[in-house]
Amino acid sequence: MGVFENAVISLVKFKLDHALDLDAIKPISSEGIKEYRDIAYTNRAGKQLLMDIYEPVVEKGTELPVVINIHGGALIEGNKNLSEGFCRQFAKRGYLVCSLEYRLIPDVRVYEQFDDVCAGMDCVGRKLVDFEVDFTRIYMVAESAGAYLATYVAAMRNSKLLQAAIGYKPSKMKIKALGLISGMFYTTRKDATGRFLSRSFYGNDARSKRMAKFTNPEHPEIIYNIPPCYLVTSKYDMLERYTLDFAGELGNKGVEHYLRHMGSDPKLIHAFPVLRPDLPESERVINEIVSWFQKH
Repeated sequence: MGVFENAVISLVKFKLDHALDLDAIKPISSEGIKEYRDIAYTNRAGKQLLMDIYEPVVEKGTELPVVINIHGGALIEGNKNLSEGFCRQFAKRGYLVCSLEYRLIPDVRVYEQFDDVCAGMDCVGRKLVDFEVDFTRIYMVAESAGAYLATYVAAMRNSKLLQAAIGYKPSKMKIKALGLISGMFYTTRKDATGRFLSRSFYGNDARSKRMAKFTNPEHPEIIYNIPPCYLVTSKYDMLERYTLDFAGELGNKGVEHYLRHMGSDPKLIHAFPVLRPDLPESERVINEIVSWFQKH
């Protein structure tokens, strides 16, 4: 990686941390939940990737629906620990929650991140035999860059063309519905994200040329190959436009989705349901996602 690329990534990390005020994250009680932390699921280039599992304490014989969580961080930072309170909120609502991590740019490109997530999903599939679950009800929640990854790995399962462009195999797991929060869906627009980070995301080689036409999430191979989506944003979400545009295209193409815009309260910042799961507005969103999953 070049000096310029590393400098840009460092600057974006600084601005992101300042904008999100990560110190404001408040803990959510783990009462009524069994937690299994830092479970190793694969080793990639010397880095051990880990997952957390949150199991609600329920009556024996209860088959739990499953939620897989993918954290955000602009693909360049973040970790599963940021989603701890958010995952607990789903566990408290009766879901077995598996929270994954993946390698970060600039150590890898997005292709390897897709592969890391797919490997994590397949590991979840193998782990589920240790729990009482309903294998017909497996869902995914993700925020920001995690929503971008979730959208593409879900589409990969049904698109041979997308698999060929990415260069890795999809997960075998079938996701019934998605909950996408403040999604970083557009990675190559001429804005701060696309102008400064797209080269870091995709590289400049044969893979980037194969992937070029798929970097727009409105491509038919993506938009027609994803499960039903719940999307949420707000006026103070720095990626508000991304969610509105993506939801608009889903509507234009007749793809099943639901868009929730949470208005203009300044405390409802980017990815607020994950970063501030204690807020009443966050609980409303989480309850709506649960209702969306129950519908599917």
